[in-house]
Amino acid sequence: MARIENSRWKLSMVGFTAFVLATLFFLITGPNIPGILGFLTSALILFIVNAVYIFYTKKKSRNANNQI
Repeated sequence: MARIENSRWKLSMVGFTAFVLATLFFLITGPNIPGILGFLTSALILFIVNAVYIFYTKKKSRNANNQI
């Protein structure tokens, strides 16, 4: 559990989990395609933003280590 809480991909996992839960909720209460697509869009945006942040910080830390 500590490995997941310290993961750099935590924001992406939260977005995916919210999408899955919202999809289940919308399918149980009634098919709401715009709602499902909205949550899918937000999950994809969270994933892309998180990936850019992770790769940027990795590149930045690599450059800092090369200067030492």
